[in-house]
Amino acid sequence: MGKIKRVFVNKKYQIIYADPPWSFCDRLRSRKIVNGKMDYRELSRHYDSMGIDAICRLPIKKIAEENSILFIWSTDAHLENAFEVIKEWGFTYKTIAFVWNKKTCKGNQVCFMGKWTMKGSEICLLATRGKIHNKIKNHNVRQLVEAERKKHSQKPNEVRKRIVELMGDLPRIELFARERVEGWDAWGNEI
Repeated sequence: MGKIKRVFVNKKYQIIYADPPWSFCDRLRSRKIVNGKMDYRELSRHYDSMGIDAICRLPIKKIAEENSILFIWSTDAHLENAFEVIKEWGFTYKTIAFVWNKKTCKGNQVCFMGKWTMKGSEICLLATRGKIHNKIKNHNVRQLVEAERKKHSQKPNEVRKRIVELMGDLPRIELFARERVEGWDAWGNEI
């Protein structure tokens, strides 16, 4: 716990990249059939999830520079929650930064059963605090990311690269990180 407090108290960032562990009511639908029935695996097999209140209470305002940018992943089912988190963390929603079109290792579109349509994409929202727009280094960064789906909820490395391409080499942190990446500070329980 001491390490978390040190990161959240002593350093400020202009780029915050977050992939919150949204709660799906502790159940994740699987297409796996076991004994002729759909297998519903516990979400906790993949990672510890957090409720919206706990995510909102994280002291992100303490680590965000006055002029900073937030990139936050959301599923379509969690969009309202993502907007609430953005506001509670002190940011203002601007646009969709990235759409990740998930591919299989063979390059085929990944599709999951959804309540309304077949799902195969995730979105990363962009929000700002203060005046960060003048820090943009490259306006040619593309929104669509087509990349292979790896481990459950693991986002493509390409997105981190595009964030740096867009904003330059500014102080940055990845929240809910699963690995350490050169040039990024990282906070997460899987590191």
